Amino acid sequence: MLLGLVAAAIPILLHLLNLRKLRTIEFSTLRFLYQIERTQVRRLKLQQWLLLVLRTLLVIVAVLAFARPVVRTTLPVLGEQVKSSVVIVLDNTPSMDTRDERSNRYRWAIRQADQILSSLKSGDEVALISASALLQSKSLSFTTALGAVREELSSLPLAYGSIRLRDLLDAAQSVLSTAQNAHRELYIISDFQTSMLDGGDTSRLTLPVERVVIVPVASGGRVAQLDVGIDSVGLVTRIIEPGKSLEFTVVVRNNSERDIQGSVLRLRFGNEQVAQRTFDIPAHQVRTLSLIAPAPPSGVVAARAELEPDACESNNVRYAAVVVPPMPRVLVVGTPQKTMYVEAVLSALGERLKPIVERVEADRLGQVQLDAFDVVIVTTMLRSRELEQLRASMSSGRINALIFADANAPLEEHQRIANALGIGLIEQLPRKSGASWELRTFDEQHPLFAGVFRSKQGTLAQLESPGISQALPSTGGLALISMDRGAFLSEHTLGNGRMLYCAVPPTLEWSALPTTGLFPVLVGRSILYLAAQGVSGIAATVGQRCQVEIPPRYSHESVFRVQDPSGTIGTVEPIRVAGRTIIDLGRPIVPGTYAVELATRQEAVAAAAVNVPPQEALLQFADERRAAASVATMVDKEDVEIADPSIAIGTLVARQRQRAEIWPWLVGAAILAAAAEMLVAARIARQSA
Repeated sequence: MLLGLVAAAIPILLHLLNLRKLRTIEFSTLRFLYQIERTQVRRLKLQQWLLLVLRTLLVIVAVLAFARPVVRTTLPVLGEQVKSSVVIVLDNTPSMDTRDERSNRYRWAIRQADQILSSLKSGDEVALISASALLQSKSLSFTTALGAVREELSSLPLAYGSIRLRDLLDAAQSVLSTAQNAHRELYIISDFQTSMLDGGDTSRLTLPVERVVIVPVASGGRVAQLDVGIDSVGLVTRIIEPGKSLEFTVVVRNNSERDIQGSVLRLRFGNEQVAQRTFDIPAHQVRTLSLIAPAPPSGVVAARAELEPDACESNNVRYAAVVVPPMPRVLVVGTPQKTMYVEAVLSALGERLKPIVERVEADRLGQVQLDAFDVVIVTTMLRSRELEQLRASMSSGRINALIFADANAPLEEHQRIANALGIGLIEQLPRKSGASWELRTFDEQHPLFAGVFRSKQGTLAQLESPGISQALPSTGGLALISMDRGAFLSEHTLGNGRMLYCAVPPTLEWSALPTTGLFPVLVGRSILYLAAQGVSGIAATVGQRCQVEIPPRYSHESVFRVQDPSGTIGTVEPIRVAGRTIIDLGRPIVPGTYAVELATRQEAVAAAAVNVPPQEALLQFADERRAAASVATMVDKEDVEIADPSIAIGTLVARQRQRAEIWPWLVGAAILAAAAEMLVAARIARQSA
């Protein structure tokens, strides 16, 4: 704006161009003109110089008036306090919910922001930018309704998400670009947690602001008082069984400067406490703890691990979601002679799980609606039509299968089934005379066997031998139990479906498997494993996009119910993308468990546990000098001020803003200069005439 002062040179240039050097020529008839008094000539020159000064002054004063300068003064004659556009950036992330010598840091920060608002006057405009506003994608703008902003501030809750300081300053830059007042100020109230200063865009912002002030809430370093926080909660149990134990691992961190002994960790399912333990943890150390509790009969388990109250409340609670599937619906295909041992296991299993079991002959499989079942157990060969029916249901993910070899069918028939279902190449092991094929190793990390057998390097030596005399192992898929040649039990995928293939029949024709301890484990846990595919809780973070995938067997549903942590229930239509069915929960801003159920009946199908970002549990803070340097780098401004904690922030704001706008006086001076210039110019014109 002050570049316009260059225009002040225009009157001077015009004056100099009009000064022409004249040659003197003597005429005898002009000798009487020398009698003109020299004082009149001098008066004319003075008037011309005065005209030049007035015109130059007019340009200078007009340019300064448009620049709207202010002067620091308390003289009432110059006008009232300068009108300002003020942006308050308030950090209300979870790390602010910490107690120190000034009580709760967040409440102290609220009071500082309120004092700044109290210092503003009529004509000022203000914008309040908080982490929660960015998490909720609120529209941010200036307002002159200071009372409304104070009411918003007094009811502003703690945000549960994490926002980088750079993101807050980006929002401040956008708002400041719309400011109506020439004088602009930016106040940043934060604990300046180190995690919020790191990462993000490294380019520098250009803030149209005269003053940047940081108000540090923390004194830097770590929390001086006792604080233990939970970093994460994870589910260890791989197969969920109603009434069986659920094991969780909880990672806790000591943010304090000294060791802590006898701290209590509790586990709740909903509002009911189901487990607890005490623990010791050294200063600045991390421990992993285990908690075990029985699972409910069915539905979503809203698990919550919590610690005792301490210096920081926001990192004392974390959530995990578990879906306990309903009773499995099992279809057994085969003759009574071939399914008798399988049905015996399912009958024993029914005393605890009460699965719905139905048996059907292979030639009547086409009359059965496969979508009504979770798992199909095949003990015999299938005709092409029934095989295609099974293949279609498995490919869509609506049913999973446990398939046994058939002692009465040739290798060619087995290979036909294997080719159709994607099992791969089947190898025929010849009958051993006086000997048997032995099981060698098993995948002890697989959910089927995790924690079931006590093994040494994945061997099955402690189990009684099933005495396998003949087998048809698969050479493809994932080998879960291996034998001398090929896989005794293997896992395969077909589209969205899964299947387990066993190389021997569930009868006594090729082995003694049905009489061993391995058989009930294999059948029972296979049913639970296959029925639970896709029914699990996911982990999400506040403020991040949360999408829950619906198991394929429920993909045909057109609407689902979603229950949020407060208990509010709403209906959501699924999104179908690339063969997947997804429920979009948006960007949750409240931590807790979100349950997804069928709209047609009360059956849980998926869940999400939304937690505070883990970096918020790391209570490490930058000191005021590092915080000021970081802000200065981000906004490309060297003179970032640090609020003096010994001076009330309201007093600091008012003292710095005792300035007056002098542009009205400059406009008046420009008008006077223009009037004087016209009078002098008119006088010179009359004299010239």
